[in-house]
Amino acid sequence: MKRTIQLLAIGLALLTATTAIAAPKNEKGKQLPAWQEGYLDIHHISTGRGSAAYYILPDGTQMIVDAGDLGDHKYSHKVIMSRVPSSEKRPAEWIADYVHHFAPDNKPHISYALLTHFDSDHIGTLHSSLEAPGKPYRYTGITHLGNLLDIELLVDRGYPDYDYPAPGAIVKAKKKSILNYFAFIKEREEKGLKNAGFAVGRDDQFVLKTNPGKYPTFRIMNIAGNGKIWSGKGNEVTTLLPTPAQNLEGRTINENRSSCVFRLEYGNFAFYAPGDIGTSSTFDWQNVQARVAPLVGKVDVALAEHHGYTDSMCQAVLDALKPEVVVIPVWDFFHPQPITMRRICQEPDRMIFTTGMAPGNMERLGRFAERINGIGHIVIRVYEGGKQYRIFVLDDSTTSRRVLYTSPMMTAVGNKQ
Repeated sequence: MKRTIQLLAIGLALLTATTAIAAPKNEKGKQLPAWQEGYLDIHHISTGRGSAAYYILPDGTQMIVDAGDLGDHKYSHKVIMSRVPSSEKRPAEWIADYVHHFAPDNKPHISYALLTHFDSDHIGTLHSSLEAPGKPYRYTGITHLGNLLDIELLVDRGYPDYDYPAPGAIVKAKKKSILNYFAFIKEREEKGLKNAGFAVGRDDQFVLKTNPGKYPTFRIMNIAGNGKIWSGKGNEVTTLLPTPAQNLEGRTINENRSSCVFRLEYGNFAFYAPGDIGTSSTFDWQNVQARVAPLVGKVDVALAEHHGYTDSMCQAVLDALKPEVVVIPVWDFFHPQPITMRRICQEPDRMIFTTGMAPGNMERLGRFAERINGIGHIVIRVYEGGKQYRIFVLDDSTTSRRVLYTSPMMTAVGNKQ
């Protein structure tokens, strides 16, 4: 017990030092300036329990990517962050509160919600979930958030058949959190709400809804997901599995490798959103990162795959993307890993941000922890026209969400022709 308290104290001290050093005096304590038409804002929300991101696109179109909830159960093998900003609300409630805080004109309307894959830190777990009176499912993650915010179109990796890698494979696995999600999807269908599968090889699934003609350089290109990868030509796709014989009848394939991956472009700016795809030394076809990276190419900001675990940000990805900024969504002891931080830190000027950090992991990361520019809600703001951008870190410990850090203005070159 004494050792645990010491580790927590060290971790909290390092966390405080990191954010304090990173926060310029002239910015600390201010509110994030309001979104304006022409801005692209990408908010990576810190809840301490899973992945969640909120996008405000240049014309005001709003989008959610993932809504995880690991629950409150104790882990004997790792340390989990406290729920933030407090345990008074569930993660979905805090996500909804965050969206209400920053929505243009205080009017949340989610045109798109994308679930990159079906792991609980991205869709929710049944452990410690809430009863939903009159519903055929329980409230957790996306099933809870979908009852707090209006979602026009819900997109996941496998709708409507959920047949990858084999017919009925996901259903046959009988993972309770996924079956709970399916009950939510069925209710949406019965209500006439729209659901869709992630359309690999397309750039017309997530489009601007209000004034698309005003921002012709904005695009979201769907690169990979659900066992399919864009070929790089037109709308052609190839398959992840090399032969039908490896369809693993009646079994699921690793959820992480099935994650939805996209590249977002706006003017000269480019952003990489990879879900939890990873690498593997077992079979070459399982090295999804290495196949995806050349298709994505140079970006300004990259989201670290799999929360910075050992299979994240492999050298092929870093060489292809050459990101100026890496954002890592984390909340537990095993993310990010020192070996991954070592790879990311090879570029001395690369900026690194995390949405959280389990206190015990700060000590383990050692000198690599010093490279983290800020911890909290991470906001990527791209200014009108997509030529310049900044990174803001917001305080995740209170609902005021004041600015802890503002990066220098940076020039976007990831999509510069």
